[in-house]
Amino acid sequence: MIRSTIFNLLFYAHSFLCAMMVWLVSFSGSRTAMWVVLRYWGVTILVMLRVILGARVEVRGKEHLKPGTPQLIVSKHQSELDIVMLGALCWDISAVAMEELTRLPFFGRILRGLDVVLIKVDNGPQGRTQQVIDGAKRIRAQGRTMVIYPEGELMKLGAKERYRSGVGHMYGAMEVEAVPVAVSLGVIWPRRDWRKNPGTIGAIEFLEPIPPGLPFETFMAEIEDRIETNTMRLIEEHGSGEGLRDARDRHARGANNERTDTAA
Repeated sequence: MIRSTIFNLLFYAHSFLCAMMVWLVSFSGSRTAMWVVLRYWGVTILVMLRVILGARVEVRGKEHLKPGTPQLIVSKHQSELDIVMLGALCWDISAVAMEELTRLPFFGRILRGLDVVLIKVDNGPQGRTQQVIDGAKRIRAQGRTMVIYPEGELMKLGAKERYRSGVGHMYGAMEVEAVPVAVSLGVIWPRRDWRKNPGTIGAIEFLEPIPPGLPFETFMAEIEDRIETNTMRLIEEHGSGEGLRDARDRHARGANNERTDTAA
C-alpha cells in the first residue's frame, strides 16, 4: 500500500503538471507540440511504474501500427494505464468525446486543440450515430487514426460489456483496417483501485488488423471475438491468485461489471 500511495501521489501530481503544459502549448495552435507533451507524459509514467512499483508492461504486435496511415484502433479498456500506453505508443490519434466537455474551462481548450470527434449527447441515439460517422470520415480525410473503447467503460478482469454499434459505424465510415487490442494491464493497475500490484507484469497486444470492407455484423462479431479471446489469454498469462480465479469466473459466465463474482 505504501508503494501504491507513493506512485498514485506522483502520478496525479505529474499528470496535473503535464495537463497544464498541454493547455499552455495549445495556445500555440500546434497539435504536434501538444502531442510531444502527451508522449512525454506517457513515457515518464511508465518509468515511474517500473521504478516505484517494480511493474513492467510488455508491448506486443507494435508492427501492426502504421504511423502516417489512418487506422481504427479498437481496444479493451481495463485500466487508466490503457490511456497512458496510448500516449506513450501512438501519435496524433483522435477519439470520441462529449461536446459538453468543451464547455469546461481548461479541459475544453485541450479537447479542441487535439481535434477529437465531439458528439452532442442530447441529439438522441440516431443523431449521435451520424455525428460519429461524420467525425470518423473527417479524421480519415486528415490521414489520422481513431481509437475507441467499444464497451464504453473500464472493465474488471474477465468481464465483458456489450460492444456498442458505434465501432462498427466508424469502421464502415473510415474504410480502413481495424486493429484489435487485447490487454492485461488490469493485472498491474485494477480499474479505479488505489492499490496497485507491485512486481507484476501486464501486456498490451496489437493484434492482426481486420481489413476494411466486412459487413457490419461480421465485423462486430470478429472484433469482439478477437479482443475477448486474446485478452483472456493475456490474463491467464499474467494473472494469479484470487484475481485470476475471479477473472476466469467472469469470463466463463460472460459477466459484466455489475454482476457479482458469486452470481449464478
